[in-house]
Amino acid sequence: MTGDDRCTDRDPKRDRAFTLIELLIVITMIAILAGLLFPAFTAIQNQAKRVQAKNDVTQIVTAVNGYYTEYGKYPIDTTVKGTGDATYSTDNNSLFDVLRNMTGTTPGNALNPRGIVFIQPPISKVSNPAKAGLDSAGVWYDPWGSRYVIMIDGNYDNQLPNPYTQNAGPTTLATGVIAWSFGTDGQSGSVPGPAPDKNAGNAADDVISWQ
Repeated sequence: MTGDDRCTDRDPKRDRAFTLIELLIVITMIAILAGLLFPAFTAIQNQAKRVQAKNDVTQIVTAVNGYYTEYGKYPIDTTVKGTGDATYSTDNNSLFDVLRNMTGTTPGNALNPRGIVFIQPPISKVSNPAKAGLDSAGVWYDPWGSRYVIMIDGNYDNQLPNPYTQNAGPTTLATGVIAWSFGTDGQSGSVPGPAPDKNAGNAADDVISWQ
């Protein structure tokens, strides 16, 4: 074998190997693509949570109305909430205990003597704080980790004050029950309310049942 022959011989394994620079270029490209795709992925994930929250508040309203159809009254403990319109936020478990026919973790509820289960929320897989489901106390959290808020017409005049002054319907809502979520930021001026504008500030991402 001549010297020229030795110079032209090449190792096929070396031809197939990445150089350090090529490897760094590939890693950089992957990082750039990930950076471009992450906002889109986050937006899709958040939209899915909004759909879930909308479904949940619709189920809540349906369950309360189902209770009214069955018993001819709303599932309000008047010894605790009085006889006026009732709002459940941090204590929404007291409402869901009735609708689930539970007293805490024990089956059976005095306000649901026929033992009807009007709603079955999922159990949260996350704790401290809980997200997307019931915690051990029966509080129902939205997909972002805030408690669902429910207002019920305890006056039985088919009127509820709108928790928002603009972009959420009339000042007085002609309905017996509404429910809503604080959305992505977990904040809202709707409680104690009313928030100045449904489409502004920390209320802009709220998910409501009546629109």
